[in-house]
Amino acid sequence: MCFGVLQVSAQDKSEYYPCDMRLFIDNQPVGTNIGFLVQNNSLLVPLDTVELLGATYEWNPEMWQIVIKTESRKLTMYLANYNCANGTKLEKMPAQPTLYNGTVMIPIRFVAETLGATVAWNGRTNSVFISTTGEIPDDFYGQYGKLFLNRVIVLDPGHGGSETGAVAYNVKEKDLNLQVAKILKGMLEQAGATVYMTRYDDSYVGLYTRADIANNLNADLFLSIHHNASSNTGAKGVMTLYYPYSKNNKFNGQHFAEIIQRNLVKDLNAKDWGIIPRPNLVVTRETKMPAALAELGFMTNKSELQRMLTYEFQYQAAKSLFNSIIEALEALRR
Repeated sequence: MCFGVLQVSAQDKSEYYPCDMRLFIDNQPVGTNIGFLVQNNSLLVPLDTVELLGATYEWNPEMWQIVIKTESRKLTMYLANYNCANGTKLEKMPAQPTLYNGTVMIPIRFVAETLGATVAWNGRTNSVFISTTGEIPDDFYGQYGKLFLNRVIVLDPGHGGSETGAVAYNVKEKDLNLQVAKILKGMLEQAGATVYMTRYDDSYVGLYTRADIANNLNADLFLSIHHNASSNTGAKGVMTLYYPYSKNNKFNGQHFAEIIQRNLVKDLNAKDWGIIPRPNLVVTRETKMPAALAELGFMTNKSELQRMLTYEFQYQAAKSLFNSIIEALEALRR
């Protein structure tokens, strides 16, 4: 029986996709003839991979049942099912086991960590490292060490499609937002981060959908990128918006906004409009992680717009936001 790449149900629209990922277990590369899959941002690998973790397995094709055993653990799971019996405890997996080209595929991170292994990924090299001893080589993380370890950043280029955002001198805000977001995404991925965007092209994405994307990814930070407009054509400078009623006092959207605003003012030599609380801003209110919205300048100011149209400005703005994300991640791990 072979399902290949399938949609699991009408209610759960998460699909399986082939994934070009490199997998290492205790410094040894893991090869496979059929490759890997991903569902819900979780890597699925062939069932026999568990042998490299010191486990044995049983596959019952009549019942669609998978049993994985070590001396101290017994995991029981089924195809097309999120539930896993960990001994007598029922747990929910981030992805459903499936049958792909005749091979049983399982969510490796859930299984490995449940069996006591340590799992890390590097977004820059598209690599996953599993250690049965708990030790991850320092060179696996790259220049920024463990700062990006298992961290997910969501970038939100504002507007898109039929929603142009501000328009000034025939320039559409949605285009500027996307250009800066793409530059920033490249910087973050080069540094080893795992980055997603709410849109990758000129398409419309609803505000609640943008928040849902970040929440479903269990992202660590959410950054919305915008450019401002005003009836006062002399207005110029930067501001950062945030949701003011967060229950997280350790590090929240206000803290993130303070970092972003301070860096933008300094790096862009821009007028400081400060951080502004916006209780009804959907993308910062509905996201469950620290979130902020950066306004990079006023399109309605002709001289500022001319500057914002240059790659030099876009790169500098992206670099400033990159530094703010670094600073925010450092604060999160303290």
